[in-house]
Amino acid sequence: MTTADWATFVNEFATSEGKSFDAEIVEYVADKLYATFPKAYRQVLKLDAAKGGGKFAAMLWNLHQIALAELKDLGLQNGEILDKLEAVATGQQICQVMVKLEAIEIGIRDDLAQVKASLQRLVDTSTPRLRLPYECNTIIQDRTQDFTGRGFVFAAIAEFLQNNRKGYFVLEADPGVGKSSIMAKLVVLLKRCCVAHFNSQSQGIVRAEQFLENACLQLIRGFQLNYPELLPENATRDGNFLSRLLGEVSAKLGGKKLILVVDALDEVDLSLQARRSNVLYLPDALPDNVYFIVSKQPKTLPLPNHQPFDLMQYSAESLADVKLYIDKRTSNSASIQSWISRQNLQRQQFVAAVAEKSQNNFMYLRYVLNDIDSGKYSDVTLKDLPRELEGYYEKHWARMEMAVKDKELRRRKLKVIYLLTKTRKPVSCDILADFAEEDALDLQEVLDDWEQFLRRSSDTPPDYSIYHASFQRFLHRKDVVQKAGVSLRDIETAISDNLWEDLYGDE
Repeated sequence: MTTADWATFVNEFATSEGKSFDAEIVEYVADKLYATFPKAYRQVLKLDAAKGGGKFAAMLWNLHQIALAELKDLGLQNGEILDKLEAVATGQQICQVMVKLEAIEIGIRDDLAQVKASLQRLVDTSTPRLRLPYECNTIIQDRTQDFTGRGFVFAAIAEFLQNNRKGYFVLEADPGVGKSSIMAKLVVLLKRCCVAHFNSQSQGIVRAEQFLENACLQLIRGFQLNYPELLPENATRDGNFLSRLLGEVSAKLGGKKLILVVDALDEVDLSLQARRSNVLYLPDALPDNVYFIVSKQPKTLPLPNHQPFDLMQYSAESLADVKLYIDKRTSNSASIQSWISRQNLQRQQFVAAVAEKSQNNFMYLRYVLNDIDSGKYSDVTLKDLPRELEGYYEKHWARMEMAVKDKELRRRKLKVIYLLTKTRKPVSCDILADFAEEDALDLQEVLDDWEQFLRRSSDTPPDYSIYHASFQRFLHRKDVVQKAGVSLRDIETAISDNLWEDLYGDE
């Protein structure tokens, strides 16, 4: 646990007892626990284990009374509290108190380390990691940044893997709730000893052929199958070649499991597949010890028999994770803490209010907390923070309208963003400038204005794409298109005309 984890727990524990500590006290206690607890706890358990473990059992029985007796005696004066906590946080007694505290925290959120260990026991982590495509690695790195909680989801996945010989586990949730982050974190928890594929409309990864090529190459390379890396011509035409490879890998697993993680099935372009085929040509039947963990929005898709997991039914667990995420972001940001202080808010009041406005949507939290952190919301009160993800997009739109009052200039700026919603893959600033018939320097300024909604590649020069499909859907709402004063048909024509000129010149 980090010092931020300990600070979160101290706040939660104080709240459960009807108390609140100053930020100075929380920081002191968190630093003290981070520095002393692991070593002290290991030493006490080591000595106790040598004598049969009786003290550990007794500790669990007595701990509730001990912890409450210590904490209820605390006064409200800073010095007195610090002296008392420092006295408690010594030797064997700190171990007794902290075991109780850790048990309470596990009640708030699942122990991810334990789930991680359960998952890794199911796969062969001694084999080399499967080599993932660059796009996958980029998404994993981005979506696991500041990742928090979700232990109950990973526990459900581990249970599914343990209780079934094979099969499909389908994570379903609304846009922005964190499906892609969960899938990215799963790949990390499995130490990348799995096949991974992330569909993405904004990056042009929407075709079954892309998935089949990606998955087949990962299997051939990772399990040293006797096939050339130049796949057979028919390998990506349907799912037959993939099924053959899965059968060959299944025979080599030696009791371990092969897990394929596939994100965002709802972003796949089914019009490019044979009618009535499974999305991505996923096999109807799987060999033993082969599992697909996939995610999608809660809508009908052609899928084989599967076990659904509806994340929207776990509102209490998601709310706990949301609050933990907000509190962590707050702990790591002096700007957010200053914003809270300027409005005379208590930290827990801020956490509860933002969590309620988010409606458990992590994409909303990412945007709003980033805006507070960067100073963009310095003139916005807690009451005036937008509500839900759509509300955030609408508020950003309204602020943009106020900043650019000239309608024609606003239309030209918005045309750039709408062009990005129609490109089939990430594109550079220069290409966008050709599409928009604008100067590249002016266009770069527009991209910078909308940076929070865009994914920027590490290439030189960088390519740009829309970060999240929910923003693309918002832009394509009929009323939003009308406000923008753009024609989606004209934008599609501009793209196709420029592509034709690139291929054939002026002929």
